[in-house]
Amino acid sequence: MIKNLFIKNFAIIDDLSIEFYPGLTVITGETGSGKSIIIEAISVASGKKVDKMMVKSNAKNSIVDLELEQDSFRRIINESGRSRSFVNDTPTSINEIKKKCEQKIDFHGQHDQQLILKKENHIDYLDYFCKNQDKVNELIGVFNNLEKCKKQLKQLKQDLLLSKEKKELINFQLNEIESAGIIIEEETKLLIEYKKLNHQEEILSFFNHLQLKLNNHDKGILSELNNILNKIESLKKYDDNISRFSNLFNSIVVQLQDVDSEINSRLGSDEFDETRLSFIEERITVLETLKRKYGGSLESVMLYRNQISQELSEISLLSKSDLDLTKNIEKLENKYNVLATKLSIDRKNKKADLSKLIEDSLSELNMKRARFNIEMSSNKGSLHYSSKGIDQIEFLLSANPGEPLKPMTSIASGGEMSRIMLAIKTVFQDQNPIDALIFDEIDTGISGETAKRVSNHLKTLSCHKQVICITHLPQIAQKADNHLHITKKMDRTNTIVKAEYMNGRKSKKIINNLFIGDEVIA
Repeated sequence: MIKNLFIKNFAIIDDLSIEFYPGLTVITGETGSGKSIIIEAISVASGKKVDKMMVKSNAKNSIVDLELEQDSFRRIINESGRSRSFVNDTPTSINEIKKKCEQKIDFHGQHDQQLILKKENHIDYLDYFCKNQDKVNELIGVFNNLEKCKKQLKQLKQDLLLSKEKKELINFQLNEIESAGIIIEEETKLLIEYKKLNHQEEILSFFNHLQLKLNNHDKGILSELNNILNKIESLKKYDDNISRFSNLFNSIVVQLQDVDSEINSRLGSDEFDETRLSFIEERITVLETLKRKYGGSLESVMLYRNQISQELSEISLLSKSDLDLTKNIEKLENKYNVLATKLSIDRKNKKADLSKLIEDSLSELNMKRARFNIEMSSNKGSLHYSSKGIDQIEFLLSANPGEPLKPMTSIASGGEMSRIMLAIKTVFQDQNPIDALIFDEIDTGISGETAKRVSNHLKTLSCHKQVICITHLPQIAQKADNHLHITKKMDRTNTIVKAEYMNGRKSKKIINNLFIGDEVIA
């Protein structure tokens, strides 16, 4: 229950404090006196969006403080339109205030009428009546998971499509690298052997020429040296010093004979192998091609091979994820269908009860022959999935005899709309833990007997809830337990808004003025 409202520098109000009491409180006052500002202040304290226009001219900030039985809520709005929020003097978020106040206060105004006109909201009213909130929340969770998995699967399919092409490329590259049978040390050895084989003819030609120089019969180096040795042998009998030359030349001959032996050995083993040279050239070409394509060195080629092998493994995992996601989607779809079907059955079983209660409530509000019906259609299949199930719900109304049932959007009369809203609110109050009901324009477009019926309805509601209602109708004002009258006075520099509870004569006088106004309008 609302106990107190304090307003400072809000709209045209300087400073105002209002106590509220149980039962039916009506708020009266001239047009523009500030009645709706009071309701607006309550809604702002309850979490409504604010703007800088709410701050009174020449004020730095605006303060709205709402006291309930267990909690107090305060909003401080600065001149730029920003606000700070408090619950029980503790700073908090606006969402926390909304969450708490939604459980305590229910507002009825033009916004609520717009909500009930929209077909997409009708399913929420029916579910609330069926007490399906837990089931709906569970369904929403399954639906969100289902949509998430479907989105992931769609992305995965796209990735797999791209991966298919990539997989083909990777397999080609892996085959190219692995078929080469790379050994890191091989390249150096091949290059050394290639240089040798590539110049083998030149080398063999040189050794043949050298061998010829050494052993060319009488003209060969060895033959000449032997002739020299023979001559030394014949001369040393004349000069003992010549003997040392014999030793030197003997040493030279022995060394050259060793060279000749090495040349013979080399010429016997080093035949030119053209097949081997071709193989080495091809092998080096393969390795150079791989280096050019995959990194500049054989080490880089092998690192690249390891990298694409890992990518290939990841692509294989994608295929497994595809399978897992598909299975999970199937499970979620089955769970969704079970939950949605249960909800659909509940709605189907209860919609007639809700229709009857609303019709009865409309009858009490002087719409005696109005017909109210809830149209329900159910769709199955993934094309019709929604977070609220497989059902399409729409409220239909025939306000007058002979008229067909039509969608709520076809209601033209403000008086009819107000009563329908009140009827629906009344039906749901039995299930609603809310303590306070606030009506801003409930008497729009009604008078006479209808006004009397509406006043009785409000009075009945106030037996169980605190009801606060702005009214211009004497029929409603007469039923008040508490009559709050708003006045506005202006001087040259300021506007003063006052709120005063009227009792006895003062209240009767204001109500009589309302009757007079009603007669004049009529």
